[in-house]
Amino acid sequence: MYCTTRLLRYVLCVISGICALGGCLLIWYGAWLLDSLSEEQRVLGMDHGEDLAAVLCVLLGTVIVVATIFGSVAVAKDSRTLLICYAVLLVFLLIVQIVLVSISYAASRDFLPDSLRQGLDDLWDLQHEGNSTLNTYEEWLHCCGRNNAEDYLHLDKLPPPSCCLNRDCTKHLNLFMTGCEVKFKEYVTSKTANFHSLSWFLVIFEFAGSVTTCYLVDSIRNQRDRIRFYN
Repeated sequence: MYCTTRLLRYVLCVISGICALGGCLLIWYGAWLLDSLSEEQRVLGMDHGEDLAAVLCVLLGTVIVVATIFGSVAVAKDSRTLLICYAVLLVFLLIVQIVLVSISYAASRDFLPDSLRQGLDDLWDLQHEGNSTLNTYEEWLHCCGRNNAEDYLHLDKLPPPSCCLNRDCTKHLNLFMTGCEVKFKEYVTSKTANFHSLSWFLVIFEFAGSVTTCYLVDSIRNQRDRIRFYN
């Protein structure tokens, strides 16, 4: 029984260490996400919630690191109460991350900012002259129209300079052929891919940590019952 309890302590310490590392990586990811926001996006107000997402990642990573420190203290003290609190905390963090990943998946698949939606709607409005909102996205994402550059041709319009590399449309190869809707979703997917991988990594080890903690609590209780019985 003593060997089992000691082994569970070691396993839980290793899992806690891995979770702490994951929390640090999550903090780094949040800082990277905030830093990757270009000055042009800030000026034009096109952060698309990236500031909020970065802050949430930093906060979540900090909570995970603090939780693992709390778990290490609980293991060192052999406190069943603290260990139970640690197991509950891990389950809570696990649920929070699953919810955040689900929201992130939905955003990467379906989300389009209102400014881009308005620009795409204005494109198909024959009475609308110019399209500064869509043009801004075209220049930023290197895209053209909603689906592709042919959208302008179907409307008997010439692609604007924003649809061309360096705003030079004199060369056909400079024309961006991919639509802005696809390009924006690719942009969101590229930004959230690391978060998804890291979150699932943490979810697995948080689940393992909560299960190991429950086994450790039970092992400590059995060990103490044995000691009382033989004394």
